[in-house]
Amino acid sequence: MHTVPAIRSLLVALFAASLAACNTMDRVQNTDLGPPAAASEPVAAEPSATPDQPDDASAGMAAAQRGEARFCPQASIREGTSTIQEKDGDALDYQAVIVNAKRDCRIVGGKLKITVGVEGRLMPGRAAKSRTLQLPIRVAVVGQEGVIYSNLGKISVSVEKGGTARSFRYVEDNILIAPVIGGVIVYTGFDEGPPKQN
Repeated sequence: MHTVPAIRSLLVALFAASLAACNTMDRVQNTDLGPPAAASEPVAAEPSATPDQPDDASAGMAAAQRGEARFCPQASIREGTSTIQEKDGDALDYQAVIVNAKRDCRIVGGKLKITVGVEGRLMPGRAAKSRTLQLPIRVAVVGQEGVIYSNLGKISVSVEKGGTARSFRYVEDNILIAPVIGGVIVYTGFDEGPPKQN
């Protein structure tokens, strides 16, 4: 009578152990580790397309063919020459002032052509008389070894008694020098010549 329960208990234990083994096997088999990750093949980077950089000589030749100047000297108003005035006794007749100087450069026939523009204003004074003045303006190109170009020009400006200030503009466009890459400056200013002897 006691043998049967013992056999049943043994069978139950064996069955339980079998189920546990099956469940453990199922869990291991169902765990997907997957194949090892394949090493990715290196991808050769395509060289970026960069435009050819012309050398200085080529750039200079191309610029010259287009008439462009690689260097354009700075224009400056020479110190002490920006203003001229005339008096009648102690009263001011007129005063002229250069306020700006500009330049533009081009290559023409293998030469550097410089065009200089001078801007200014003329103001009549209390003693002004109605007339036309000839204002003397000098433009000079100076290099490391001295003056390369110099010219004294004149511009006509009308003065009206009791009138207001008037703007004027002088253009010098006859400058032709050998092309340069530095060491040159353009000076402008009024040039009344040597001081008058009293």
